[in-house]
Amino acid sequence: MNFRRIEWIFLVAFVVLDVFLAYMFVQTSSSTSNTKSTSGTTATIIHEMRDDNISFSNPSSKENTGYYIAGNNDSGLKAHLSQLSGQATRLLSNGKVSSTLRTTVAVNADHPEKSLDQFIAQSTNVIHGTEYVYSEDLSSSGDYVYVQKVADGKILTGTGQIHFTVNRNHQLIGYTQGYLNNVKTLREKAVTISEKKALVALYQYNQVSNNSRIVWGKLGYSRLLKLTDSSVYVPTWVFAVRSKNSSNISLRRINAFTGAAMKTSTNGDSSSADSASSVATGMIWNAE
Repeated sequence: MNFRRIEWIFLVAFVVLDVFLAYMFVQTSSSTSNTKSTSGTTATIIHEMRDDNISFSNPSSKENTGYYIAGNNDSGLKAHLSQLSGQATRLLSNGKVSSTLRTTVAVNADHPEKSLDQFIAQSTNVIHGTEYVYSEDLSSSGDYVYVQKVADGKILTGTGQIHFTVNRNHQLIGYTQGYLNNVKTLREKAVTISEKKALVALYQYNQVSNNSRIVWGKLGYSRLLKLTDSSVYVPTWVFAVRSKNSSNISLRRINAFTGAAMKTSTNGDSSSADSASSVATGMIWNAE
């Protein structure tokens, strides 16, 4: 295959992708207009939510910015396994790395990130470790989560996260790492909706029930589309929702460009849909 033919293949691929993104924008914008009545103002809907005993901190009205981004489905971690030492590693079928330390590492019980920041900074401990940052919101006891930094944001699905496993004696015993490889921005930076508008959309899509609590809201990237060799990610408002009389937390996602709800499928992907949920005991994270 000559170089010019390769150039044409890449050109066609990018044109197809751009057409698809334009189609998705039109479709999701159209679906948003079919949600529960939007005749009331945002302030009125916020008031309705409080009347329904949905508790939450005052959401921000500030708009943000973000990109459509793409990354390879192949994490590329396999090529760097030889740099790791003091641990037994294996490559999982989804491209993630599972590691078991041969010698445990003491972790600060009150501030685990202090110990884990030092551990992750060493290239012999974690591949691309400096590209991740600790997320207290996504972490739970014994499972401390670091998220990958990309395009002035963070990956809020498992494809770009490290989960450190710490035992009851506050010792790090291993981790599982996902990595979004070869990240590229697909378009110019664009304005996203505010947290307040995303919260209203969450309510209009019936993604939060009465007597619930919005524990936190966070803007990051979730997977919108999975192609053969790469995936497209979009800025997403992620809300952690706890139902009444339950210790479970569900993660609900709103497309931060279109305001459409995003669905979490069985393998953890996110896509535009009428519903979105991921539920388990304790803190929730998406596997893909």
